[in-house]
Amino acid sequence: MQEIKITENQAGQRFDKFLFKYFKEATSGFIYKMLRKKNIVLNGKKSDGKEKLNVGDSIKIFMADDTILKFRGETKVDIVKPIDLDIVYEDDNILIINKPSGMLSQKAEASDVSVNEYIISYLVSTNKLSEEQLKTFKPGVCNRLDRNTSGLIIAGKSLKGLQTMSKMFKERTMDKYYFALVNGKIENKINIKGYLKKMKEQTK
Repeated sequence: MQEIKITENQAGQRFDKFLFKYFKEATSGFIYKMLRKKNIVLNGKKSDGKEKLNVGDSIKIFMADDTILKFRGETKVDIVKPIDLDIVYEDDNILIINKPSGMLSQKAEASDVSVNEYIISYLVSTNKLSEEQLKTFKPGVCNRLDRNTSGLIIAGKSLKGLQTMSKMFKERTMDKYYFALVNGKIENKINIKGYLKKMKEQTK
């Protein structure tokens, strides 16, 4: 038997969604079968998986250890070397950094290192997040900036922070401001209009 205690970073999501991430090699049919047969229970009771998890909830898994390992799969957590992030604001749920020009907001290729990886590295190296917690929740950025654009990036440290900030960006309930640095002196007020066009030979 294995018991899992839900932490703040895991709370707020549906029970079945958590199990899909925890048993990443298992099918949804298998997980729902285990719930029906009470091989997986929530707070000592039978569950259908639709419940929302709260901090301190107890999940008990009545399976052999080798079965649990089989369906969990090999979870490799790559932690990059920490760097000095320009942290503008931080609390228990969000982290705001000033992204320098030249740094990716998110990976474009598997081998890339982006703001996401540096934020995870910072949280792990400062003991604000464990590698075990990363197996069921990964902090992530809520907005993106182009590689050559510097500026504020907001990341969710907890599920609550990630969901709240992502919703605000989606619903446009916060204002975003961009400043352009130019070389030379502009004598008169002008309006510059430009368009972005997708190149057919590129799929990204």
